[in-house]
Amino acid sequence: MKNEIRKKYLLVRKMINNKSDKDNIIYNKVINNKRVIDSEQVLIYVSMKEEIDTRRLINYFLMNKRVAVPRVEGNIINFYYIKSMDDLCEGTYNILEPRGNDIVVDFNKTVSITPLICYSLSGYRIGYGKGYYDRFYQKNNMYKIGLGYKECLVDNTNNLEYDIKMDEIITD
Repeated sequence: MKNEIRKKYLLVRKMINNKSDKDNIIYNKVINNKRVIDSEQVLIYVSMKEEIDTRRLINYFLMNKRVAVPRVEGNIINFYYIKSMDDLCEGTYNILEPRGNDIVVDFNKTVSITPLICYSLSGYRIGYGKGYYDRFYQKNNMYKIGLGYKECLVDNTNNLEYDIKMDEIITD
């Protein structure tokens, strides 16, 4: 069931018009979000293809917060601090990952910006299906924000017991 939803909303995302306008709206909502403003560090993925642009957010956060980006290591992800986009190289699934080894171990005053394909009003998301973020959030507590286009809102994500709910979803 989730795979059909995933396929459908990957296509929906590809067909979105005025993506840059929507990305700008989401960017402004994120940088003005009270939880984000009050945080000391941000865990954030590097966007690719039809995902909401996080590269602009990363560059913004690098000016005023500690920023960490995920790296896939076996069947888990860990987050490593970066000081600039130059600290990234192509890694697993051709996603930009940090090359350094300054791993995040303290998640106090942390906001995590999480990728998703689609989401429900109840705060559950469907990601890419590997479970990296769910496993990470089971072990580490922080404020979790998903970024999604309003076209990717679904009635039901068919969540399972190990699916972790987002604290907030920011949309256009």
